Amino acid sequence: MLAYRAAVLLRLLTGWGWRKIQKTLKEIGIETTSYNVIHWLYHGKKTYFMPTALEKSLYYHIAYELVLKTAAEHPDWGPKRVATHVSKLLPIRIPALTAYFWITRRSRLNVTPVRPYPALGYLVGVLTGDYTRSKNGKGLHVKDREFAEYYAKMYEEVTGVRPNVHHDTRGHYHTYEHAAWLKELWHSGLWKVVAYVYPLDFLRGLYDSEGTITPHINKANETLDSVRVKLTIGDLAVKEFAKKLLTTLGFRVKERYTPPRPGIVRGEKVVFGEYWELFFESWDELERFAQLIGFREQEKA
Repeated sequence: MLAYRAAVLLRLLTGWGWRKIQKTLKEIGIETTSYNVIHWLYHGKKTYFMPTALEKSLYYHIAYELVLKTAAEHPDWGPKRVATHVSKLLPIRIPALTAYFWITRRSRLNVTPVRPYPALGYLVGVLTGDYTRSKNGKGLHVKDREFAEYYAKMYEEVTGVRPNVHHDTRGHYHTYEHAAWLKELWHSGLWKVVAYVYPLDFLRGLYDSEGTITPHINKANETLDSVRVKLTIGDLAVKEFAKKLLTTLGFRVKERYTPPRPGIVRGEKVVFGEYWELFFESWDELERFAQLIGFREQEKA
């Protein structure tokens, strides 16, 4: 099922042919056959599964219009036949009961649409960094208003809905959208598809979330020797993917690993998780970073 979902998502985002899609799937660690990809993309074959929040956000607005149009053109068709017909036109299956509720106006379409824009790459970069990824958590919680406002702008570009940015008494900025479709990209692993398609946008979101820039001063003459640009990442898969993208872009990335370690938080013993640091510090790489990726936050820029 994952290979099918990844293939059709790649097709939607890029319009690529089967060869490039199969090659990309392999590069991001998803194995399938050319036979499968060809039949999925060109012969209407599909893996049947209940659409998740992601598929609903990608396809339900199209499906809703098709269901109503088909029902109007064929008033003698029941909801099951309408749903079967529409399902043949889309990469997902539309349940007959869903079609029934739409046709009879017993339910309204209440799904956030997701458009295949490059800004989606930025949202996924933030998703793999600062974003609240738990099933019940909501939105972005950060200390930098500029970051939160830019995230809200990118979210609006992708969905047409702009989250409000709230400021609390502790100086943090929050958005409270549920964004189940965005979390599904994380939990399914399909975030890699979006990151592959929009690598620069993905890295911008990740650096805004987890990046720092640190000057190194020569204490003897008080001159600036170098500037280190660093990513701190607590997930191995994200680290590996980010490192691969940076290397492909020509950055000579160095890596440092910190294992899990004990600590004290509010008087209680805890174990801090492992994390990786990816960094580079040459002047030419700093200039290249500024041109390709950069930071949205003034404090980091």
